[in-house]
Amino acid sequence: MVGISYRHMESKQLHDTLSLLMLRASMKGKHAMSELAEEHGITLMQAYALCILEPGQPVPMNSLSTYLFCDPSNITGIVDRLVAGSFLERKESDKDRRVKTLTLTEGGLALRASLLRIATETRLPNLDDLSTSDVEKLISLLEKATGTAKSV
Repeated sequence: MVGISYRHMESKQLHDTLSLLMLRASMKGKHAMSELAEEHGITLMQAYALCILEPGQPVPMNSLSTYLFCDPSNITGIVDRLVAGSFLERKESDKDRRVKTLTLTEGGLALRASLLRIATETRLPNLDDLSTSDVEKLISLLEKATGTAKSV
């Protein structure tokens, strides 16, 4: 692929190029994750749900729609299938019985680990050529762009 000169690009064109590059970067891992999800009888969106949830951290069910960027009405179907497959446990919140929380089961933890391993093993080949400093900067910028930057 031919290198792109970014100095003279207009802002919209620059953002479009960034979006395209981020899409390309995600496609390789997405394909591999999709195959593993299919082997376990779940959809790619359900696989993403498993990856987003943190081990040992109950998450309110309604928060999952925010994390997955989908309508809350879709979450019930996603969660129902993961609960039926014994990947998730759904319980009432200790603080508010109206709130349902989700926790990864042992099976969910194992599948999540496999999905995350595939996501990291199928990363872009040239990522290994970046310096530690460049990787740290890229992580920081992506966290800022996705709104996931950690407060100090």
